[in-house]
Amino acid sequence: MGDLMNCPQCGKLYIKRIRNTCDACYFEEEQQFDKVYRYIRKSENRNATIVEVSDATKVSENKIIYFIHQGRIRVKGFPNFTYPCDGCQKPINDGRLCQQCKDKLKSELSIEDFIKKKQEEALPSYHTDDN
Repeated sequence: MGDLMNCPQCGKLYIKRIRNTCDACYFEEEQQFDKVYRYIRKSENRNATIVEVSDATKVSENKIIYFIHQGRIRVKGFPNFTYPCDGCQKPINDGRLCQQCKDKLKSELSIEDFIKKKQEEALPSYHTDDN
């Protein structure tokens, strides 16, 4: 069974099973997705920007970015269809981070791993004799 919840989009009560929204909000979102998907698939719209797609479909830019982050819309082959990097807000059209933010994150993770390793090496080891 599911839990009784308030829909985060409309506030109506619904029973949460699979989705995080009520059926009405889910179907509305699916219609929005379908509008965006059909629009960008037309060859004459391949050079559209996210703003142009939003204006043409009446689907908010944030909702379109949400679809991209879900992996439902792939924009790698659309040269002008960019959205903000999660790190620095620079326009990107693949993934969630630009290359610069990816490199910075990798560097920070490497430094953290190095520090952790050095801290572990500095800890005394305790050996027990089993004699």
